[in-house]
Amino acid sequence: MLVKQQQGLRGSTTWDPQGYQQFSRLRERPVIELLDHLPLQAPASIYDLGCGTGIATRLLAERWPEAQLFGVDSSAEMLAEARALPVNAQWLNSDIGQWEPKQPASLLFAAAVLHFMEDHENLLPRLLGNLHAGGYLALHMPNWRDAPWYHLMLRALSECGPAGRVIGTLELRKFMSARNVLSLDCYYRLLAPLTSKLDIWETEHLQVVEGQSPVFDWVKVSALRPVLSSLDDEDRDAFLRKYLRLLEAHYPREDDGRTLFPFKRTFIVASV
Repeated sequence: MLVKQQQGLRGSTTWDPQGYQQFSRLRERPVIELLDHLPLQAPASIYDLGCGTGIATRLLAERWPEAQLFGVDSSAEMLAEARALPVNAQWLNSDIGQWEPKQPASLLFAAAVLHFMEDHENLLPRLLGNLHAGGYLALHMPNWRDAPWYHLMLRALSECGPAGRVIGTLELRKFMSARNVLSLDCYYRLLAPLTSKLDIWETEHLQVVEGQSPVFDWVKVSALRPVLSSLDDEDRDAFLRKYLRLLEAHYPREDDGRTLFPFKRTFIVASV
């Protein structure tokens, strides 16, 4: 999974492939929903942008086994996991913020990656420009800025830590408060003049997750990476104590031991 580098905020770029795979079945669900809305019959070339461990790449290979398939990701750790899959794909270690295909593509598929990137007003038109006539851009993005777990994260960052200091820098808190994902109507106004077909929708899945701290286990491998990699050891420990306590109070276990974790996503399917 790609994360655009932000100087002074990102820290280590290492991803945790095993942690990301923990909820692989739930992460497949929006990919399948997105595929179900794609009317492509026989795409010649497919690029899975921010392919990560290859969760979507495998499903793309099953849907279109004759297509030339590429998995593009900036994380060597995630690509190493993806390469172990029995999938006929070429794996490209590249940051999709600067990446372009050598030839126009039939399908650019971006599952849970573009929400990490800024300036969608320029990013999405640029991606559309890498398609041949009749090609598709298909993407889904977690839309988490209004989610309770995200606001609890911001709250834990804003409260006092060791020696009465606020945890983290002002720069970090501003960065984590930023919104990259636009509203549905904004995406329509941006993309409608550039496309021949356009479908935009939003879903909220009631994810049922298991484990001691399953909501934390979900977010620590993606949304929380900038926080955990930016804090020093003392502040990180203070943040985790506060955040885990807040999560446990807001997401209590059900009588069956599972935890209910609503999760909202934005979907776009666009053809040029």
